[in-house]
Amino acid sequence: MKQRIRMHWFDPEDRSEAVITAQRHVKSSHGTSVPPVLPEVCVLFEMGRALDQLRQDYPCEVISEHLPCFLDNPPCLRLRDAPHVCFTKGGYGAPAAVDTLETVLALGVKKVIVAGLCGVFDPRAQVGDVLIPTRIYSEEGTSRHYVENCEWAGTDPALCAFLRQAMAKALPVKALDTVTTDAVYRQTMNKEAAWRARGCAGVDMEAAALLQVCAVYGIPAAAMLLASDGHPLPETNTGWSWGSVNFAEVRKRYIDQIIQAGVQLGKEI
Repeated sequence: MKQRIRMHWFDPEDRSEAVITAQRHVKSSHGTSVPPVLPEVCVLFEMGRALDQLRQDYPCEVISEHLPCFLDNPPCLRLRDAPHVCFTKGGYGAPAAVDTLETVLALGVKKVIVAGLCGVFDPRAQVGDVLIPTRIYSEEGTSRHYVENCEWAGTDPALCAFLRQAMAKALPVKALDTVTTDAVYRQTMNKEAAWRARGCAGVDMEAAALLQVCAVYGIPAAAMLLASDGHPLPETNTGWSWGSVNFAEVRKRYIDQIIQAGVQLGKEI
């Protein structure tokens, strides 16, 4: 019988140098020869439409049309009257999102707000609620390359409290824990029941990894997730459903309030 060998993705004894780092990449020919310097506060949108709404409704300045990330190269913007906070779009899925995060940290960011969407599978949460978790359960792989014990990713308590207060001015806020997964089509009924048993109410694809990496680097970070779709529950006959009758308006209010919260946080730096 062959012996099964357990592979540890993260070796705490590994002191060898990384083949490429974000700090070197942003200055490379694959990145840019003159990388931009970013404000200390960054709002990382893990959702579409947000940057388009920012450009359309607010007087913006372009810090960089193409951030020197390894994978995607999103734009990075700031408001003309709020120079201490920047806004960009993280990649979809944990690996791409962390690539963008590593890039903005290499360019000077010291505090991170993660803003995205999530599906909800718990009767405590409804489409249109903003979930601001204290911790996020990790079922994604990226965190496991940064830290040995990454079952739960925590948020910065002060930043989490700030976001709950700021977002409650516009939308219902729920202090419910969530989970991050790599596999959209493997969110089975049994798996979601197991997540509920752990206290989780919603699922996304980036937040746990982003918070875990921020923790490794000592960067205060917190996440908020607008419930965009409702998953079927065992006691109901309803199927999966996206959005709601007024979801477009709710999403717009959500993005507007995120922008205002980012501006306020930037003024406090």
